Amino acid sequence: MTPLPLPSDPPPLFQNLLVEPEEARSILRPQKDDRYGFGFALSPYRGCGHGCRYCYVRDYPNALHKPEDWGEWVAPKLNAPELLWSQRYRLHGERVFMASATDPYQPLEREYRLTRRCLEVLLLCPTTEVIVHTRSPMVLQDLELLRAFGDRLTVGLSIPTDDDTVRQAVEPHAPAIPSRWAAVERLAAAGIGVTVAVAPLMAVHAPEAFARRARTSGASNAWVGRLRLLKQDPFYKVLADHGWLKVLDPTYAEGIRQAFAEAFPIRRRSREKAEKPPPPPPTPVCQPGLFDRVG
Repeated sequence: MTPLPLPSDPPPLFQNLLVEPEEARSILRPQKDDRYGFGFALSPYRGCGHGCRYCYVRDYPNALHKPEDWGEWVAPKLNAPELLWSQRYRLHGERVFMASATDPYQPLEREYRLTRRCLEVLLLCPTTEVIVHTRSPMVLQDLELLRAFGDRLTVGLSIPTDDDTVRQAVEPHAPAIPSRWAAVERLAAAGIGVTVAVAPLMAVHAPEAFARRARTSGASNAWVGRLRLLKQDPFYKVLADHGWLKVLDPTYAEGIRQAFAEAFPIRRRSREKAEKPPPPPPTPVCQPGLFDRVG
């Protein structure tokens, strides 16, 4: 691939953000997840400009930044698309999660476009499934590219609360909740599979209405994930000061899960389909594009 020119200095929009471009040594991290079971995590950036106050990535080993500096720095991995291209042979029949340690559509993506360029590589790997997870409607800027993946790509939108005043307290630099609902609707209308991720679960005003909103938005699935606090996490005081400690109670989370389970009932196959023998395995075919050079 031919590298594209990238900004050498942060544009005015990001003057309050420490931008530290770097050359990464690796880009695919083997990972096993109980929910998705994906094979590799792919993060085009280190750090995240959204700076959510609860993010567990704050505590990742980092010699250059303290956990309390989370959200004030981002390191774009300038060679991420080229590294991914050189490692594409590892992706045959695998699943890629973008991203587990950063938001692939954080504000800096407007300038660096590393997520888009990585997606362009993944599009050329026809046996690879892709999960894009974000809390930003900026994902819509790549709508046509996402559609080109067909049913081997899904998008997860993180909507941890139904109340934007809660979002302002816990995710002050992340996009507003109404804009995320609009993104879910547009993605679903474009035929892209969308999952609403109520994760990490924050205070919810009306669980049943929240779940119905997710269903009517066009999302095909939804799930609820509990908050994971760090040791002596200062975010505990944020929850206590706002009266939101209930989100740490397993019974509270279970109540929210039940509301979503009712809105997204599990589809069961009919007896006739269940007893029908599975079709024979397809005849192996040559997959074009996986090893062809581009750019």
